[in-house]
Amino acid sequence: MAYTSCALTTGFDLDCRDSIGGVKSVRLASLEDYTAMGATGASTGAITGWTTAALEFFKYDQLKETSSLTESINGSSQNGTVYFTPEVTLVLSKLDVTKRNEIKVLAQQRLVAIVEGNDSTYWVVGYANGLELNAGTSATGTAFADLSGYSLTLSGMEKEPMLSIAQAEVDLVTST
Repeated sequence: MAYTSCALTTGFDLDCRDSIGGVKSVRLASLEDYTAMGATGASTGAITGWTTAALEFFKYDQLKETSSLTESINGSSQNGTVYFTPEVTLVLSKLDVTKRNEIKVLAQQRLVAIVEGNDSTYWVVGYANGLELNAGTSATGTAFADLSGYSLTLSGMEKEPMLSIAQAEVDLVTST
């Protein structure tokens, strides 16, 4: 029996060994604000524009080799279901009251993240159901070289995998 709605469409050759990992920055907005911006093209797997760019994502630059984006695929053979769980880990160095207060606000929101990889790619996660700040630490560290700051984990559940977005579209909605 053929399942035409879920038929395979392509294969893949081995890529060149020119990939690079890690996260350069994370941009955050509330799910409510993101929805109001009206992303277009998402049904193709990539955001290609905005109905309105009046609201903004706030940029959080990341220390090298500290932050990550992971998306797990979760399926149940018994129930015939598949869903995706994005997780963004970001690090903010230095403990201070401004960051403390903003983290408190982040923890009360459903968020959408645009994650910029070190390879200059951009991915949108949490775009349908939002990400929630469900784990994190504030720490002084022990040794002089330890992180004194915050490590935050945003996680969510989505029906579809993360979306690609071009830098030009990111620039339209980013606050510095």
